[in-house]
Amino acid sequence: MTHLIRLGGLLAGVLVVVVVLLQVVPAPAVLEELGFHTSNPEVNAEEWASLPVQYVGSAVCVNCHEDKYTMWERSDHQTINCETCHGPGAAHVETGAPPVVVESSRELCALCHAALVSRPGNFPQVDMEEMGNGAECIKCHDPHEPRAGMPKQVPHELEGRSNCQSCHRPHEPWERTPPIPPHPVEGRENCLECHGPDELRGMTLPRVPHSLEGRSECLLCHNAEGIKPPPEDHAGRKTISCLNCHRTELD
Repeated sequence: MTHLIRLGGLLAGVLVVVVVLLQVVPAPAVLEELGFHTSNPEVNAEEWASLPVQYVGSAVCVNCHEDKYTMWERSDHQTINCETCHGPGAAHVETGAPPVVVESSRELCALCHAALVSRPGNFPQVDMEEMGNGAECIKCHDPHEPRAGMPKQVPHELEGRSNCQSCHRPHEPWERTPPIPPHPVEGRENCLECHGPDELRGMTLPRVPHSLEGRSECLLCHNAEGIKPPPEDHAGRKTISCLNCHRTELD
């Protein structure tokens, strides 16, 4: 019992020394950078209040960026403040200066969308090691509306219906239902690679990153031996069908 009393007394003594040192020794520079300028709470609050306002909130952005704001406001990203990616906006609003930063890294997207067992099963999440082959997420997803351009969900149950083209065919005789696919189905036996009950693909189709002027034959460059080979599931597709899914950056 005596040794516990001694230990308690020692800890109390150490605590007293630490408190005294905090009152006497100047705050380290790192604490000052975080806003803890002094041990006096009133002075510290005044220091915080004297700092210039840097953030203005997303509502201000609509005055100049109505198109992007409207898209964002209706999207699943509406809870993400514009300044999360674009940085503090006060100087941008007051002087027209560019935003301090435009954050577009995969690491930022991973904060919410990296696959974790602790997240709800219906929350959009991906394996960041495999998805996108290391490219920035915004190459395929518009951060203002991440679902834009994604294939439509199948509007009915899929149980026992593995061959979509048994009903959905280019020359289906039914006039109204099932609908005829709006693109060629040549070389696309597995419809569910893009269209699924839970949006299996989960990404927009890549846009053509260059002008098409003077380039009428996509497959001259996009082939097995070319500059940018197409994905394996594109076998049998001809140039005439490329722009049914892929648009240029200017579209």
